[in-house]
Amino acid sequence: MGLFDMVMAMTIIALTYVLLVIVTRKHEPVGKGAAAIKPNHGEYFLFGDIETGGLNGKLECGGLGMVRYPIFELAFVLTDSNLNQVGDPLRIVVWQLEERIAMSDPWALDVHGKSGLLDEVRNSTVSLFEAEEQVLAWLAANGVESYNRKKRTGAIFCGNSIMFDRDFIMCQMPELHNYLHYRQLDISAIALAARAWAPGLANQAVEHKQYKHEAFADIQESIDELKCYRAALFGGFSE
Repeated sequence: MGLFDMVMAMTIIALTYVLLVIVTRKHEPVGKGAAAIKPNHGEYFLFGDIETGGLNGKLECGGLGMVRYPIFELAFVLTDSNLNQVGDPLRIVVWQLEERIAMSDPWALDVHGKSGLLDEVRNSTVSLFEAEEQVLAWLAANGVESYNRKKRTGAIFCGNSIMFDRDFIMCQMPELHNYLHYRQLDISAIALAARAWAPGLANQAVEHKQYKHEAFADIQESIDELKCYRAALFGGFSE
């Protein structure tokens, strides 16, 4: 058997095992069964939600939204690897020039105008650079160092459809981007797999969601959703 055949065989065995866990285990309530998991005390999850002036993709003018559109709000909740909250949440409203605000997509201007966020942006005294420094200082104050891949210590960015937020961080807050693990944990990817292979679990994981589009409420719903997947898929595993 060649190396490629061996890798494929091991991959099939691993996927089969995960599917057996999904099919044979009864879905437990959120949080139940997770106590046996020992947290990695040096590794954290950084749940984030960023409000911006538009989407991150390619624009008709040829530019990228993640570069062009302003960041209005940053919200973060830090947890340990067992999803227990660490420290206080962090929310920062970022001041932007009126010219930068005007560059936003009309949909974003309408939504953030009605919510009052744009008024907060205009009244803020925190620049984007200062906001980035505040986030880094907050992480350090909570014992989170720049991610070390060998030691597996530091923070992994986490949330639903998290590529959107990470794109803006990568383009406009490079120091924070480099502070985190280069990979991220996208809960939406787990949700898609559950929808295909365990629809009952997928429904259970989101039945609590209210989709308020409020930063901390959305982050907490993401944490609760991940706790449900953890309990159903990984709750029986411990070192």
